[in-house]
Amino acid sequence: MADTRQTILAVGIVIALVIGIGIGYLAAPKGGVQTQTVTSTVTETKTMTETTTVTAGGGGTTVKEITYFGINALEEIPTSDIITVTVDGITYRIPKFVADKIVEGIKSEAEAQGVSEIRVVVWASGSPVDVTRVTNVERAAKIVTAILDKYGVGVKVVVDMEKSQFFRKGYWTQLEQAFVANQAPDIFAMKDLGKVAEAGYAIILDKYIAKYWPLVADTYKNLWRSVTYKGHIWAVPQDTEARPLYFRKDVLRKLGWSEDEINALPEKIRTGEITLEDLIGVAKEAMQKGLVQWGFYHRPNFGGTPFIILYYQYGGILQDPVTGKLVLDKQAMLKTLKILYKMAQEDKVLPTTMVGTEWRKIHTDFVNGRVLFWFGGTWHWAEWQRVPYHEQLGNLTEEYEWKNIGFALVPAPEKGLKPMTLSSPFLYYVSSQTKFPETCFILVAIATSGPLDARHAVDSGHLPVRMTTQFDKYYQKSEFHRKVVYMLEYTSFEPIHEKWGVYKEAWINAIAKVERGEETPEQALNEMISAIQSELGDEVIIK
Repeated sequence: MADTRQTILAVGIVIALVIGIGIGYLAAPKGGVQTQTVTSTVTETKTMTETTTVTAGGGGTTVKEITYFGINALEEIPTSDIITVTVDGITYRIPKFVADKIVEGIKSEAEAQGVSEIRVVVWASGSPVDVTRVTNVERAAKIVTAILDKYGVGVKVVVDMEKSQFFRKGYWTQLEQAFVANQAPDIFAMKDLGKVAEAGYAIILDKYIAKYWPLVADTYKNLWRSVTYKGHIWAVPQDTEARPLYFRKDVLRKLGWSEDEINALPEKIRTGEITLEDLIGVAKEAMQKGLVQWGFYHRPNFGGTPFIILYYQYGGILQDPVTGKLVLDKQAMLKTLKILYKMAQEDKVLPTTMVGTEWRKIHTDFVNGRVLFWFGGTWHWAEWQRVPYHEQLGNLTEEYEWKNIGFALVPAPEKGLKPMTLSSPFLYYVSSQTKFPETCFILVAIATSGPLDARHAVDSGHLPVRMTTQFDKYYQKSEFHRKVVYMLEYTSFEPIHEKWGVYKEAWINAIAKVERGEETPEQALNEMISAIQSELGDEVIIK
């Protein structure tokens, strides 16, 4: 019997869905980009359903998955108004009015440059599972080329994979050198919005957001804040994530916890019943009984986890909402440094050399059960399945993860405070040196659309940037994503400021010194304040 697969896209799920272009969510400075709002009212949920079955020779069956992007109309679209293209065995259905704009924009740029092939270079970075930050743009180029071919336009869009690069670490220095040499990539993915904008490395995307709004209209509303700087939109959100506290279920079992107690831990953390202070006690017990070498690990570099989270939990803010200046709340920062000092120097559940530890050692120790609690990221769930950190198993199976590893919000440090997580969206920028800015924008818009967003999210362990992604079958198959997405209700963000890197460097230096016992929290705070003030001047508020 022929196999059959259904793909269903819910195109209307809320009443009076209001989506505003980026700056519509922030107060634009005088002279800034004008707010544009698209309002659609939905009175009932509607779906678009299609079943496709292809029977192959020899009795086998090939099923082509049908997915959708670029649909902003909250109603079923007639077949005559749909453009269909098939790329790598997947069929995409694009509303004709969207495809018309795509073809018009790319064709005009190709004619202006006198070329029949537009070649773009993409740079990105991340963990090994994040390579889709490059390959999704390559997929988008294939989709665009198929659309152009459908219209009979003799133009191809190609990602030059020989010149494109995927870095394992940050690549700011390489980017600077590339811009100086006038050899910058056409598209690059990173964070550091303020720094990128002030350096002049990216173009403002306001006009393309307005022109191609149907391609990005389903972007989560709060993510537009992450790409807006000084009244303009500078990037397209590429992915987001949550930063959970992972824990070893197998170690808790050895401590005598029942399955019910283990399964209840995330909810008790969410409600504030269990705090970080409580878990420090659990970690000490596990170490005393020889079940683990260490109770806690955190990142070896800044990265925000758990440092920003703790600071926010203690009541601190990092950016003044009116002036945009960075803020250091001395009381909140001192409490943050004190709890890290306590964990490393007094309770001794955290290595004193945590800052600067090799990433591979961190993952290897946690995956092999030598560490009870790890302040990690949602993407690590996928990374452990794809990188052979386990000394016997190599790559973990997801079955092993569900049995032995749990995840929760970062607990409140103490009673009366709140659990929290942190999101730090990765962003796609269009280079100020590219000859094809409109084409590049179209590529990143499609590269982050539901079908491609789903594959990046699931394969890398990140969370989606598009509302329609949740309806994609590839996304729906991931139990981990279904169970972790609630954390976005408890998330926070880093500030967007050109000098945020200076602040972070002073902060991680203070953390390293208190954890190593070289300075008291008070001494480290004073030194941190001096370093920040000398570099930032009146761009930082100390209170």
